[in-house]
Amino acid sequence: SSLEKAVIQDDASMQVYNSLIEAVQEGLQVNHEFMKMKKELLHLSDMHLYDIYLNPFEEEKDEISYEEAKKEILEALKVLGEAYQEKLKEAFENQWIDVYEKENKRNGAYSMGVYGVHPFVLTNFVHSKRDVSTIAHELGHSMHSYYASSSQNIINADYTILVAEVASTVNEILLASYQIEKENNTKKKAILLYELLEMIRATFYRQTMFAQFEKQVHEEVEKGTMLSADDLCNKYHKLNQIYFGKEVEVDKQIQYEWERIPHFYTPFYVYKYAVGISCAITIAMNILNKKPGYQEKYIEMLKQGRAKKSIDLLKMVDIDIESKVPYENTVMFFKEKMKELQECIKK
Repeated sequence: SSLEKAVIQDDASMQVYNSLIEAVQEGLQVNHEFMKMKKELLHLSDMHLYDIYLNPFEEEKDEISYEEAKKEILEALKVLGEAYQEKLKEAFENQWIDVYEKENKRNGAYSMGVYGVHPFVLTNFVHSKRDVSTIAHELGHSMHSYYASSSQNIINADYTILVAEVASTVNEILLASYQIEKENNTKKKAILLYELLEMIRATFYRQTMFAQFEKQVHEEVEKGTMLSADDLCNKYHKLNQIYFGKEVEVDKQIQYEWERIPHFYTPFYVYKYAVGISCAITIAMNILNKKPGYQEKYIEMLKQGRAKKSIDLLKMVDIDIESKVPYENTVMFFKEKMKELQECIKK
């Protein structure tokens, strides 16, 4: 099948894809509860899909300097060990990062590994809190590239897309956990929790919905079924109803959204985001909970590059992505953070 071809190229398997969808389907009630909470926070009698992008909290306009951002990232990522910390300092001090906006500079942010030298990072820092998370994320990619390049030959120094987002998202989760723990202002803590929940919702639930849509469509085609544009629209509309639940008005117009999702034109890409964030949450929590020897296991995994299959790489850090466990753990983590947010709101 086309799905089997795609997952083999990712060093994954059909079981990874199917376990993800099954586990998310079983945990959809938690996403429905989050939608209900969002609806209450927004004080809406009817919440439509376009409303879910509204932030119910007044955004903080606090600016942060680049020096403050560096300090916060270094503090948050101390848990990854002294060697990791020293290399981060080198990245900050030795011009690995092109920091600020400038004319004709590409927008967004990215990290590019260069074998035999060191990675280079591009950001467009505008002193927002979100910029801090972006730098932490890109440095996760850079450290992955650094460790793989330093330990492997040029052939194996790369890594698959399936594991590419793991190292970067680990850094994001560690930073968010640090910020939430250190924040004493209840309102600001609620904002941080909400942003973390939204990031997980968009990366875990939404991307899995996309993955399920792709799977359904390809399976129909491979059975010889003729699919019209209306058929595709109906399938997509139904999935939105299932994933968002009764708290959200799933307007008919959403049926056309599949046409504009760029990743659908790169078959079976989106599931990797959901798998990646699930692995990252498990890794970050094990590191924060000081599981014996775990931080060393994680660094050793980063050093492997593509010397091992993606499934085997993640087994090095006690994660079996063919099972439902990492995805069930993500649902549990999401639920725990919802409870924390509810407690902040009560205060």
